[in-house]
Amino acid sequence: MSEIIENNISQNQPKLAIRFGLGAIKAVGLKMMENAVEERKKNGKFIDIYDFCSRLEPKTINKKSIEALAKSGSFDNLGASRNQIADSFDILSAYAQQLHEAKTSNQMSLFGNAQESVPKPPLKASAQWLKVEKLQKEFESFGFFLNEHPLDDHLSDLKKRGTIFFNHIDKDDLEDNSLVKMACVVLSSKHRSSARGRFAYLTVSDPYGIYEATIFDESLITTSRDLLEDGSMVALECLVRKDVGGARILIKAVSRLDDFIKNVKPSDKDFADIKKIKIRKNNFEKNEKNNYNNSNKSAPNISHDTAKYNQSKENKNDNKAESNNKLPEKIDRQIKILKLIIADKSIISALKIILQQKIDSKDQEQVTQIFLITQDSKKSTTFSLPKIYNIKEIDIIRFKNFNKNLKIEVEFF
Repeated sequence: MSEIIENNISQNQPKLAIRFGLGAIKAVGLKMMENAVEERKKNGKFIDIYDFCSRLEPKTINKKSIEALAKSGSFDNLGASRNQIADSFDILSAYAQQLHEAKTSNQMSLFGNAQESVPKPPLKASAQWLKVEKLQKEFESFGFFLNEHPLDDHLSDLKKRGTIFFNHIDKDDLEDNSLVKMACVVLSSKHRSSARGRFAYLTVSDPYGIYEATIFDESLITTSRDLLEDGSMVALECLVRKDVGGARILIKAVSRLDDFIKNVKPSDKDFADIKKIKIRKNNFEKNEKNNYNNSNKSAPNISHDTAKYNQSKENKNDNKAESNNKLPEKIDRQIKILKLIIADKSIISALKIILQQKIDSKDQEQVTQIFLITQDSKKSTTFSLPKIYNIKEIDIIRFKNFNKNLKIEVEFF
């Protein structure tokens, strides 16, 4: 929704813009922003950063709030640069405190005007932030790139080298097993270990969205560790896998964005370098997916509509279910029904990675029905996953050790 708003703290002319409340900026208190807006309405716009600090309560002029407002660009019309203000929070805090003491001192009348008695201290001289650094600071404040994206300046070069972006995946344009080139900024990376070895999953961003990608190749994780630092701009070669749970992006190669642009010869026109990879699947996976599609065409999946679990069947199986805190002595039995009860939705992505490793089953007769149940204070929602997984009792130990917010109920064949 677009509305006419006052677009920053100083206020010159109101502009048509998307509203983003200053109190929503990370590390900025809502109370501080309410006081700032009230002061501006009462006594007019802020002239400069010193005027801003002098008119607010000194206790609100702290390192985190000043840094966050500067990084977000909220002080852009107050004269000083973002980096100067962010680096000078201690100077501005001390100035605000001195001015407050002068105003409340019994000797204030000797000077007439308290603000004249406390000279404005010079801000620190610091190097201007480069554009990429400036945008990264904005991301730290908002949690996303608000005005520009670090890849914007490279879009033409990337498109002429066959790079695709998140909009292709979001629009569901790609076929299963498509090998593609992508470019992104690394927002965060997490490394985990499983029975099959180390893996890493990344949260990355391009000008069209934020998405997740996974690396299962241990050698690639090791050699690319320096490239996967937060804020790095990288080019990726990815395999896009699609199933009933949605699209998964598996990283096969990583390089620096500058090296990719330098080493890959551009085309005369923009194009999308998409290769279809043939992967031989075992009969079990084919048959199970076909059976699932034929018998459950209306059934929702993990990323779409909520599945309604059959209550009568649940009651029937309750006497067979075993609690999260009790496992039998044997650990080689096959699981018939597995209920994963989640209190923290942020673990779902990592949980899907573990489940993906259990799709390729050698046992064609026994498959596991998995129900993913998310819980919060208001409601409980159940998702029925496709019957393409083969879970054994030993796998339950992995699930139990995965996260403290995950509870498990099982029924055996």
